Amino acid sequence: MSIFGVWMWPHSVAVSGAEKAAALCADIGISDIYFLTKGLSGIASCRSAFAPQDDDRDLLAELLQAAHARGIRVHAWLTSTSDEHYKHLFPDSGRCHYTRGKDKGLIALTDCGYLSYMEQFVRELCRNYAIDGLHLDYIRYNHLLYGWSKDDQARYAASGADIAHLRRLMDKTFISNQDPNAIFDAYRSGDESVLALAQVRRLDVLRFAQALTACARAERKELILSAALMPEGAYDDLAFSDLHYGQSYQDAAGLYDYVLPMAYSHAYRKDSRWVRSVAEGTLKKGLRAVMGLHAYDGGTAASLHADMHALGQIPVCGVCLFRFGAFAVAIPDGASLRIINPLDQPITSVTSAGGDALLGGALAPGCETRIPLPPTCSLLRAFCGDSEICLYTADQITTKK
Repeated sequence: MSIFGVWMWPHSVAVSGAEKAAALCADIGISDIYFLTKGLSGIASCRSAFAPQDDDRDLLAELLQAAHARGIRVHAWLTSTSDEHYKHLFPDSGRCHYTRGKDKGLIALTDCGYLSYMEQFVRELCRNYAIDGLHLDYIRYNHLLYGWSKDDQARYAASGADIAHLRRLMDKTFISNQDPNAIFDAYRSGDESVLALAQVRRLDVLRFAQALTACARAERKELILSAALMPEGAYDDLAFSDLHYGQSYQDAAGLYDYVLPMAYSHAYRKDSRWVRSVAEGTLKKGLRAVMGLHAYDGGTAASLHADMHALGQIPVCGVCLFRFGAFAVAIPDGASLRIINPLDQPITSVTSAGGDALLGGALAPGCETRIPLPPTCSLLRAFCGDSEICLYTADQITTKK
């Protein structure tokens, strides 16, 4: 695998410092960091003439310097169509819920003002920072219940949808719960109104993504373009994905250098076989894939190890862990094992494959310790009290930069 990545929140740089974060990434073989540069709140982690900052420090610049010194690529990660700050300034830009109106910090994918704002922000990033890539997230609809403004419905109708019919299906599926599969089954059976609805939403997502990727390419042809995708788009049955998200894997193949399907096994209550199937489905749709794996709350050393190894001989480009700062790290080093805790909570115990206690006391947040190297490191477990913490043991995968 050529890429071993992590998604990283600004908190990790703000608290521990870019040098410490980048050093740990280098120690475990990270090749690529996807750094949250503008998140759901709309707050930026860089200097910007457009987006507000909540920190006097330029966290992106700090990370770029520290990571590049260690040969690690840094991608600016943007939650593309969610921006609470922009929505507060321009309430009409909001994405409309079926019954509740424009109730969240979600932005309509067809809002021209917001798209222009995002294009300006992308140009600024490309011109002012030596980022290696642009990573787009939330570049989709979030749920079929969103996207129901008068303008949205007019666009659905103009494409051939019977709005009254759609509303009956929506009510049956989501409001009365009379049949939770009603609109999805209608899609599968070729209902013309539902197909028109899905097609309009798909085009909304495609046009938004095309605008941002074209903007980035115009500024920096060598920039690596990637996107985080919902895993359902890799399935054979696309009713759920096409209607809820409008995020087409086929469209993505023409936009990005590679994609990161978010195959979070614990979050989906699935196992490592499902992770493998998402990878296979992604490749079958003509995409290069870096598989996003579950390495946060609910994940364990065993589940992460299984998810990584389930990929086996599948020719994916690599894996990416969500997220840095949410999993503990064990690094074999000669006759000892370094245990590092980048979490916000203490590690109270580490056990061996046989259940033996290996840690002599709690390991505080931001600290590390050394213990004698156990006979095997493949089944170590870490805990905070009774709760198991996800633990990554270095050298579980091999990367080539």
